Amino acid sequence: MKAAAILALAAVTAVLAAGCGGGSQPTTATRASAAGPPKCTLSPKQRGVIRRANRMIVQMHRLDEPLKTVHAHGPMKLELLLNRFLLSIGVLPVDDRALLIRKAKSAVGLCRDCFDALEAIEPSVQTKLGESPCKPGF
Repeated sequence: MKAAAILALAAVTAVLAAGCGGGSQPTTATRASAAGPPKCTLSPKQRGVIRRANRMIVQMHRLDEPLKTVHAHGPMKLELLLNRFLLSIGVLPVDDRALLIRKAKSAVGLCRDCFDALEAIEPSVQTKLGESPCKPGF
């Protein structure tokens, strides 16, 4: 009788284990989320803006190098270059713009005004609200 109970328990366990997720295809939502966010196709103008913005970030870093401590205001050339940078990246999609702003923040860490300007314009709110990552502009 004990053997029959053990055999019945084993059979029930095998049937339950076979029914757990066996062979169902993943849904399209699962496949889409695994693929990640859609990749934005950039126009030639936008790719040029990214190249120029990267060169500006290198220049900002060079202008920030002489500063040894945090200053409320940076050199005038640095602040003017930062203004040109901020005006030029407005045509980029949110993700590309955010990446460039993060790079620029690391380049101007000792200029408090410059860092605050970049921090204020970072598009983190747009991405949290679910805005399309390919939509350009501020």
